[in-house]
Amino acid sequence: MALTNTSTAAGGLGRTIGDAVIAFNHVNVMYPLVTVQQAAMGSNHVNFSDWTKLTSGNVSEATQATTTTAVAITTAARTATISEHVIASTVSDLVLMGSGDDIVGQAGSALGNAVSAKLDDDLVELGKSFSQTECGAGTAMALSHIFGSMRQLRAAGAPMPYNLVLSPKQVWGSKGVIGLLHNTALDTAGSSTTDTATARPVGIMGSKGDEAFQVGFVGSIAGFNVYWSDQIDENVGSGGDAAGFAFSKGALGLGVGAEGLFRVAAERDEMLRATNYVATGFWGEVEVKDAYGVYILTDVS
Repeated sequence: MALTNTSTAAGGLGRTIGDAVIAFNHVNVMYPLVTVQQAAMGSNHVNFSDWTKLTSGNVSEATQATTTTAVAITTAARTATISEHVIASTVSDLVLMGSGDDIVGQAGSALGNAVSAKLDDDLVELGKSFSQTECGAGTAMALSHIFGSMRQLRAAGAPMPYNLVLSPKQVWGSKGVIGLLHNTALDTAGSSTTDTATARPVGIMGSKGDEAFQVGFVGSIAGFNVYWSDQIDENVGSGGDAAGFAFSKGALGLGVGAEGLFRVAAERDEMLRATNYVATGFWGEVEVKDAYGVYILTDVS
């Protein structure tokens, strides 16, 4: 049992504390972007339907009063199995009595944030399973890879909006999106012969380059809404590649437990003179429609 005692919680003991600084993860990235369905009471499975695409080739020209050959409409069930995702901490009474931190009030937030990070982690891992790909191991991202992802989603008939979910290095790293929106120019405007030319970044792509410099991020590019998650693997296969992806909402499904997605509870353990804090997430994730996603593996080393 991992007990939070006077040694592990020493940061708040015997002192007057200002604002507590809790290391939170950047979370709740994926939940709004995927298809979500809550399980019915008495069930721990959620089925999502994957409909086979009908094309113009399924439509035949017919003459009046002739029988048309029926075309089968086929669907496949993609099942998300609900499971528990748990983190717990036991806090001793001595810590609660001697700490200037609001441990009771903040423990739930810290544990809940960790469970939320796990939800994002489970969903971004599915991005690696898309069979359509752009870029590749050892290759730096280019705008052509982003447009290539758009091409593949359009060809699949994936409904918009389209989402581009990248790792921090795929956004802000030297080989990331921000780097694609500026280049280095020489400022030679000095009048003195002793002035030295100074390298300065210059925005390109008009307003997108300006946005990158002004706010340090671009909310959209090439028809995609852009998001980032620190749960994305940035060292796939120990090769220094990051596992970003592009997708339409129907690509991924999230099954939520019948009683909700999260629960944070406290349980008293009088024999131990301590309180157990338990955060639990109830969900299962599944790839629903493979053609609605594109795996974008890029070099970020």
